Amino acid sequence: MQHSWHWPQGLKDVGILAWMGKGTEVYLSGLSPTMLMISMIVLFFLLHYFFASLTAHTTALLPIFIVIASKLIAPDQLMTFMILLTSTIGLMGIITPYGTGPSPIWYGAGYISQGKWWALGAIFATIFMAVLLVGALIFL
Repeated sequence: MQHSWHWPQGLKDVGILAWMGKGTEVYLSGLSPTMLMISMIVLFFLLHYFFASLTAHTTALLPIFIVIASKLIAPDQLMTFMILLTSTIGLMGIITPYGTGPSPIWYGAGYISQGKWWALGAIFATIFMAVLLVGALIFL
């Protein structure tokens, strides 16, 4: 069965992906290489909150960030950057009650309130990003 609409295609059709890609590239192009990479990692991570799932976020935004990185980051630092960028994807499933398939089930079981989930998600996200960015500063 063929569908007439696909998730990234819908965002592409309304121009969001092009707008986000061009705006991000323009905004980041004047930064030092280290600040550029850190900014892209933080932006990629924060944009997860605008997507209903980890799959939707990754499918829509990772290609844009790869293109921007290939234009603005030195080839010898590109692999390190991509490892750091994609390492944020694993945490995104636990920071919201809708990020991955099991998240709504855990939330729906009633063991944790929505407010507590968001608060703990923010705490874990802050700790994870702090460790990741300190590691990034060491390796970049």
